[in-house]
Amino acid sequence: MLDIDVIVSDFDGTLLDNSKRLPEQFPALLDELDRRGIRFIAASGRQYYNIREQLPDGMADRVDYIAENGALTVRNGEICSIDEIPPEDVRAVVDVLRRTPGCYPILCGAKCAYLEDMVDELSVHSNMYYARLELVDDVLAFLERDRICKIAVFHSHDAEHVSYPALLPFAGRMQVALSGDCWVDVMNASVNKGAALRGMLEQMHVSPARCMAFGDYLNDIELLQAAGHPYAMENSHPQLLELFPRTGGHNNDAGVVRTICRELDISL
Repeated sequence: MLDIDVIVSDFDGTLLDNSKRLPEQFPALLDELDRRGIRFIAASGRQYYNIREQLPDGMADRVDYIAENGALTVRNGEICSIDEIPPEDVRAVVDVLRRTPGCYPILCGAKCAYLEDMVDELSVHSNMYYARLELVDDVLAFLERDRICKIAVFHSHDAEHVSYPALLPFAGRMQVALSGDCWVDVMNASVNKGAALRGMLEQMHVSPARCMAFGDYLNDIELLQAAGHPYAMENSHPQLLELFPRTGGHNNDAGVVRTICRELDISL
């Protein structure tokens, strides 16, 4: 049985099934983790306020958060770090995206997220991933009103071959992460889920060797590298499975919960 103090899991494609539902066993698992003094961290490219909404009543304050792909972290209900993007970099990225057909930038701030145009495909995704989202005339007008820590870029079906290549010129000075079929996330160069996890483990005085991590996509690489016990889901991007062959089961079969129970000898 593993000796674990912290468990961190990506949300979409990992803890959640393809219908965006938590495993029905998760509340009971969280109760047992609390009893054992093991802290659970939800790590996602999602907005913090949105991640909280995915957890049933009474559970949200029992979990810590790595949100916006690591650009914002929350411990014990308080924002403990936010990595703000310099306004000049935000303007440069938005300028490129405004000239790239089919790309829709969302500026993600500590207070809210901001979007200029809404199309049908994006409406479905934005309702799914954002609890606080404002439709505005000019996203850049909010640079002085909020701390922008991530630019989420939506393309309806092929982010890997449209928005991602358009943003690669920024990769030298910024973090450009392909985070899903429709999404690319742009952040400061030092930002990723792994850096956020390392910072939280240091604050908790927990060794990486006592941390389990689960992920399924390319924006989870650093997260898994930062944990002593990394698991890629069976449904992961092929590149992730090459790097992390130990699997955490399938997301549609409560793989995260089943793996935790197996490795920690938990019966639910």
